[in-house]
Amino acid sequence: MYHSHGDHAHTNDAIVHQCILLTSFCLLIVIVALKYLVHISTKNEYGELKSIIVGSVENFEWPENDKEFDQGIARSTYHQTLHRGKPPQHVLDDASRDLDLLSAILEYRGIKVYRPEIVKPHWAYSARDILLTVGNKVIQCPTPFSSRANELDLYPFLENTQCEIIKAPRPSTQEDPIFDAANVLKMDDRLLYSLSHSANEAGADWLQQQVGTEFEVVKWRVVDHEITHIDSTLASLAKNIVLVNSSRVKDDQLPNFMQDYTKIWVDDVTAGTFHNFPYASKWIGMNVLSLDPETVVVDEIQTQLIENLEAHGFKIITTSMKQSRTLGGGFHCVTCDMERK
Repeated sequence: MYHSHGDHAHTNDAIVHQCILLTSFCLLIVIVALKYLVHISTKNEYGELKSIIVGSVENFEWPENDKEFDQGIARSTYHQTLHRGKPPQHVLDDASRDLDLLSAILEYRGIKVYRPEIVKPHWAYSARDILLTVGNKVIQCPTPFSSRANELDLYPFLENTQCEIIKAPRPSTQEDPIFDAANVLKMDDRLLYSLSHSANEAGADWLQQQVGTEFEVVKWRVVDHEITHIDSTLASLAKNIVLVNSSRVKDDQLPNFMQDYTKIWVDDVTAGTFHNFPYASKWIGMNVLSLDPETVVVDEIQTQLIENLEAHGFKIITTSMKQSRTLGGGFHCVTCDMERK
């Protein structure tokens, strides 16, 4: 059968058109997939926040038979003790509402929020405690808290990342690497590492091996050994600007690289209320979260701190964190930044 040249041209045009449609469809799939792919990219505490983990009180229970946890409670001078197991429902309801509200505030600003998936008793209210996001890495730290040894299990969505996931070996002696992620402040090309009972020298050395030459791990021993984490003592709010707890740190005790920084001194905070036992001191009130170099989330009861930050040019977002002392975490504690620009 004879086919004209025009017929061949029509057939070729149809094939080209179908190829264009198929290519466009494939590109659309790739674009959608990239949109929902979890990105890990963070080197400081203040870059423009793009995605974050917010903790949860789902199936929350204080741990039993966790030596580090038990020793921490025993060190307290408070006249009552912390009852293990599930806290009262009103405590969990307060905390759940505050975490949901924080998530809504972040999402309203276009920040992608992820939450842990907790199917059995756990205490992952403070999402930052165990997972350290640094560069393109997620490090499950060698925490001294045995009850939180497998924290990555709560975040199955991290399997959909292109990041490097590192699981630190579990410490079996006090000489093994030990630290929590919340002992570390990310400060661009430095990781400030606060030595305490929950972070030893071996942990700092191990962390340096993991991050290589991309970051310098700076060991810092200044706070009382009893203080667990760094973020109610020192916070990095913007390039060369830090928030400092003056009751714990003096100017000459800051690391050498901070000597020329702008320091915003916090002389006191409003003591939040708590149920039965304060798992965190009143200084959890200075536990703030930076959304970008100009914007900070602060507990609404901290009026003096808010005024202090505003006087230094920061924009403040306020919301509540009613059970921060009961459950041991403010806005920095209960979040773990995943991507910052």
